[in-house]
Amino acid sequence: MDVTMLCDAVAMFPEPVEEALPGWAGRHRDWAAGSAPGNAAAAGWVLHVHCFLLTDEGRATLVDTGVGPAGAPGADWLGTAGRLPALLAEAGVTPAEIDTVVLTHVHLDHAGWNIAPAAPPVRTATPARTGGDVGDHRDAGTGGSGAAGGPLFARAEYVVQRAELDHVAGTGTYARLVAPVRAAGQLRVVDGETTMPGGYRLLPTPGHTPGHQSVLTDGAVLAGDVLVHPAQARWPELPYRYETGPGAAVDTRRRLLRYAAEHGVPLAPAHLRDPLDVGADLTPTAHRPVALPATARCPLRRLSPR
Repeated sequence: MDVTMLCDAVAMFPEPVEEALPGWAGRHRDWAAGSAPGNAAAAGWVLHVHCFLLTDEGRATLVDTGVGPAGAPGADWLGTAGRLPALLAEAGVTPAEIDTVVLTHVHLDHAGWNIAPAAPPVRTATPARTGGDVGDHRDAGTGGSGAAGGPLFARAEYVVQRAELDHVAGTGTYARLVAPVRAAGQLRVVDGETTMPGGYRLLPTPGHTPGHQSVLTDGAVLAGDVLVHPAQARWPELPYRYETGPGAAVDTRRRLLRYAAEHGVPLAPAHLRDPLDVGADLTPTAHRPVALPATARCPLRRLSPR
């Protein structure tokens, strides 16, 4: 199975890192700057928003759908629009060819492209270049997608854990990003660990949200928001203020770090510029880091065991 990382958006996190990660100290800053610089900038914490394309034997799975187009709540929160349809086109896949969408959890920056936009995103005359800076809103449209207001991935089943669905039921996020999928008959609710066509597994990884799930493949562990900053791989006890279950989140981080170390596969959370290799002593290091500024959008990258 091929695992390709798609960088939907890059932006400065809208809060100071010491507020978002209570207990943040100089040792965390210094380690991240030296060992995982892809999320560090002088102005603060750089947040990458990654989705992942899994392809195998004619099937295509998308893990998370990013911040969404200009005007979507996730894009407004970060101040930059996503470019997922353009990235899929670059990878040779249209939205209509996606068979499965796995949502690690239902947050605005992970489910933003669930629904087809009302109108094609506006293109700018920005010349093509490698990557793209924070604030670059270029998009290549949504060719081959579903009808406006319905699921963007018109043939796909969207897979979410039951505990996550219960968690978001009745919220505006559910109404905008999940209810249209359910109304179209494309929502699949799973309950616990699940093996999917192609052999990858969905593993409940609660803490960030009650129904958070990660995706275990033979090429990488796709960890969603199990950790949102690379320093949490070095110090799993470092909390994120928006975790619904802080104790469970710490346990989950430690569990996935051990899994990645034992299986020799990179750990790829959604918001880290570079995935992490995890040594036998659980020490994390950047996995094949790209030679770009932290604020640049990543090129498409294929992940593989070390």
